[in-house]
Amino acid sequence: MDGNKAVTQPQCIVTNSHVCSILTRMRAYLPALFAALGLLLSTCSKEDQRVEIEFWTLQLSPTFDSYFHSLIKEYEGSHPAIKIKWVDIPYDVASQKLLASVASGSAPDLVNLSGDFLASFAHKNALAEISTLVQQDTLRMFFPHALEICRQGGKLVALPWYLNTYVLMYNTELLRQAGMGERDVPRTFSELVAFARRYKEKTGRFGLFWNIGKDSYLPIMLESEGVPMIDAEMTRALFDGSRSVALISQWVDLYRQGFLQRESIVNPGSAIIEAYQSGQVAMVLTGPVFLNRVKVNAPAIFRRTDIAPSPVGSTSRQELAAMVLSVMSSSDHPKEAAEFAMFVLDARNQIAFSKFTTTYPSVVRALSDPYFTVNDGTLESKARIVGASTLPVAEQLSGYKKHPEYFRLHEMFCEAVQSACLGRMSTKEALANAAREWNAILQKKNH
Repeated sequence: MDGNKAVTQPQCIVTNSHVCSILTRMRAYLPALFAALGLLLSTCSKEDQRVEIEFWTLQLSPTFDSYFHSLIKEYEGSHPAIKIKWVDIPYDVASQKLLASVASGSAPDLVNLSGDFLASFAHKNALAEISTLVQQDTLRMFFPHALEICRQGGKLVALPWYLNTYVLMYNTELLRQAGMGERDVPRTFSELVAFARRYKEKTGRFGLFWNIGKDSYLPIMLESEGVPMIDAEMTRALFDGSRSVALISQWVDLYRQGFLQRESIVNPGSAIIEAYQSGQVAMVLTGPVFLNRVKVNAPAIFRRTDIAPSPVGSTSRQELAAMVLSVMSSSDHPKEAAEFAMFVLDARNQIAFSKFTTTYPSVVRALSDPYFTVNDGTLESKARIVGASTLPVAEQLSGYKKHPEYFRLHEMFCEAVQSACLGRMSTKEALANAAREWNAILQKKNH
């Protein structure tokens, strides 16, 4: 083609008859076109108008994805005006992430918290008073002690979700090798101290693992023995009295004399089950939820495992751990968030969740399900029944968990026990120092 010549484009001659024909054909499609457009606009309009509830949980994904996807699908199906946005966050950064979301104005509507976190968030007025968002008569469906964990400063700032209690998990073969049996399984904390000594003397090995330093469980022991850590007004520490010193000294002496592992004062609470499933110790106090971990990770240990009720102090009181649901005070849709929370906490849904997680429901009626009452011959069912039997009376023993500086106070106590165990000072001196540090915090006005 000669580049100097213009390219001649073909001409299109349109007549009136062509235009009429085109318009006629277009007119035939217009009703369908407008109907489709109307349906599209209607659908978009409905989606835009749905209320979105952002729901945070703690380290439940991906293990329990199928449960939550099904739960949310069912709720959205019966509540077409609601959309649930589920977000799962790691447990160890939960507090920081939630604080950051509050500060940035992007907090969720409904959040799953550990009962231990409640005081710090309630103190910041970050949690809505949930008793104003639900019918009062519905609160009677929960275990009273579980509901009490959710009260902060006279306000109900959460609803109890899944619960856990303690059981004693022990290795029958290791007991047999020590010349011991079921009759030697400790029923009280004083018997547990005696067991640790006797077992090590017989075998040269450690009888149990229990955190007394870092993440110390000694406050639970004290409270069960009838010795409170703090006064009712949370203005004064009480763990430096003569009886407290005597009770804690038993455990410090166990460590100093080589009857407890070094790790019991430096490792976190999560190390308890590791020590048991590796065969390092003959028994541990832990939740039934961890039995499945032993079954998966150490099947040989699992086959030699049995379960007994957790040892208790002179009052027979037992510890209750609770995960809760709180509506954030910044939520634009607190009523809708509370309604979804009540759906999650429904007895039917809690039973289903318990079967996934090996935890316990917070609703009294749910505990009558055969899953928690019938022994089918498996160790898992025995553990569930033993734990469930204590649920109606178990409670949060450490009253100082209701103080907004709970984690700081607990760390001070743990460091005091560590100092005593390492011989830096006597148990009495270490506890007295910690009590003074506590009192300086507790006696500040408007804590």
